[in-house]
Amino acid sequence: MIVTIIWLMLIGTGIGIELYSRRAGGRWSSLANVVSALWARPAGRLLLVGLWAFAGWHMFARYTLP
Repeated sequence: MIVTIIWLMLIGTGIGIELYSRRAGGRWSSLANVVSALWARPAGRLLLVGLWAFAGWHMFARYTLP
């Protein structure tokens, strides 16, 4: 249960950072800009696929709510 709360807090933090970056005059890059910059390089693609697999394994396979 505690791990589910931690994952929800991480997702909420990510959404908050994304909203902050998309507001007018935001100084941070949005998630779309970061992902497109990473996707342009082979090492970035490997990193993104690895993060996707890690998140999928830990969120859906191990810590799903009953």
